Amino acid sequence: MSTDANFKSKDFAVRAQKKILGQFSSRKAAKVFINENLATLLDLLYQLMKSHTQDKKVAEKFVKNIIKLSIKIGVLAQNDQFSQEEIRIANKFADMFRNTAMTIASFIEVDFSYDRNVLIKTVNDCESQLKLLVKNHLTDKSVSRLQSVANHLRDPTLLDAAFKKGTPQNEIMIQMVNEINKAIENGDL
Repeated sequence: MSTDANFKSKDFAVRAQKKILGQFSSRKAAKVFINENLATLLDLLYQLMKSHTQDKKVAEKFVKNIIKLSIKIGVLAQNDQFSQEEIRIANKFADMFRNTAMTIASFIEVDFSYDRNVLIKTVNDCESQLKLLVKNHLTDKSVSRLQSVANHLRDPTLLDAAFKKGTPQNEIMIQMVNEINKAIENGDL
């Protein structure tokens, strides 16, 4: 039985999984793959982005990009595609992401603690870690999705509106912080 040295079934299977699951990028489809709390967070992110941009398509694309990236990274992890160094990078990202979530919560819960520069730096750091993690596994199109998500998350006007008391974005952020706290308590973040 001869095999072509360039074809590997497992590599093909991983690519197929990423492609197929990437098609399930709607918020409703994501609820099949994630728990209710995280699905609610995605819905709130959608509402936040829609409220900020006044553009349903931009908000949908933002959430779809997050879902596609999450699913693809999950497929890679489930299929043991990451090296030991990449696993260290993933763990570092997870810690950074959790710390960012807790920082966001404290900015909402503690008056006058909001610091835009801290959030922009953490988004930049998280983006850098994710790029290191996926650079050998995902396409340039997927990396551009990551950059697009990060660009939205570090938008100073979005951040300022989200943390300014009384704005529609702040009302959504308050709801998000409730979900973030639940996710932390449940060990989902």
